[in-house]
Amino acid sequence: MKLTFPGLKALLLSPRPNRGSADIAALRARALFQPPEGALTKRRRSLLEFLAQVSLFEDLRRRDLARLAAIIHEREYSDGEYICEEGRPGAALFVVRRGVVEVVRRGARAEEVPLALLEPPASFEEAAAVGTGVIRWFSVRARGPVSLLALGKSDLDALIVNFPVLANKVLIKLAGLMAVRLQMLIDAEILRESEEPAEGKP
Repeated sequence: MKLTFPGLKALLLSPRPNRGSADIAALRARALFQPPEGALTKRRRSLLEFLAQVSLFEDLRRRDLARLAAIIHEREYSDGEYICEEGRPGAALFVVRRGVVEVVRRGARAEEVPLALLEPPASFEEAAAVGTGVIRWFSVRARGPVSLLALGKSDLDALIVNFPVLANKVLIKLAGLMAVRLQMLIDAEILRESEEPAEGKP
């Protein structure tokens, strides 16, 4: 059975201002530069539409997607910037919203070995959202400007308290995805070992 993930591009090896505020300059600045309500609504709608394409959230209803969108964080990264680094504990689950990221690992001589390219709507670092404290075995860096959505353990904890049914749906999807990826890693390791010549044989 061939397993693929959406977004796997390639394997290589603010609230409204306070009306009573005396800060007129701040009010004017918001009036000039804050997007109109219609633009904010459109952005929220487009975020919901994007979240519905992410495999982790594809089975959620629109109301649940809206609750998720309210707590998810959007982060921007510039070309070459590291999103997460090998050897450090994970901090959040990431979803690629715009751009391409490269997954790399340090080789035997400390050189970076490229493993994969990910594009929207790929996710990575799923274990970090669950709070397993697993140390990363890879690094991820931006290839050009990148926009990512982040969901941390504290965000998931808030979902568990406020919307337990929704949190349960997300946790089940996370567990399923991590199990499939673990199986793929095991299969790859078995294949590698079976292709290596036995010790002492050519």
